[in-house]
Amino acid sequence: MQMTLRLACVIGIVMAGVLRFCAPHYHLTAEIIAGLMLLFALVATVVIDETKPAGINQKG
Repeated sequence: MQMTLRLACVIGIVMAGVLRFCAPHYHLTAEIIAGLMLLFALVATVVIDETKPAGINQKG
């Protein structure tokens, strides 16, 4: 399975959330990391759209 940029960002956001609850003294660091990952995921969704348009057959 190929890991896309959006999936990597979602994993990063989850890991930042886990860090926030496991080590509260890293609260600001976790927020910054999660915010950057969310920004990267939005950019990947809007600018680097990896999905193929529906209904278009690219044979030949």
